Amino acid sequence: MITVDTNVLVYVYDGFDAARQKAALTIVQRLTAGRSPVARQAIGELHNVLRRKLRRPAWEAAHAARTVLTAFESSFPASAQAVEDALAHASAGSLSYWDALLIASARDAGCSTLISEDMHPGRFLSIEIVKPFDASGRFSDRVIELLGL
Repeated sequence: MITVDTNVLVYVYDGFDAARQKAALTIVQRLTAGRSPVARQAIGELHNVLRRKLRRPAWEAAHAARTVLTAFESSFPASAQAVEDALAHASAGSLSYWDALLIASARDAGCSTLISEDMHPGRFLSIEIVKPFDASGRFSDRVIELLGL
């Protein structure tokens, strides 16, 4: 199973970069059609970014978060073990707490892949981290392969 990081969700609602917005929308559409789950953490972070960074009204940020939550067939929380793992990796300096929590939660939910623009590609906690875009804002080769684009 594949899941997605908050940054890809934000691009769907941020019109600053039209190429990335279009690509992010396609990624989200493919994931929802494929019945991929979404992290509840990503829903909360989406709301936060829309409010604080993009300065959207509270009702608009809430509507966007609800829309994403209902578009995905299922969502997953952070388990106690995921929190423990995130704290361990954050204290070791290998990842931020929030990135480690998302990865550990995805692992616990049975995901094998996380599409994220903010994290380095590779494997972490048995999860493959995949960049969604290339330098021009188009799909990365790995996303094309994973999603059959």
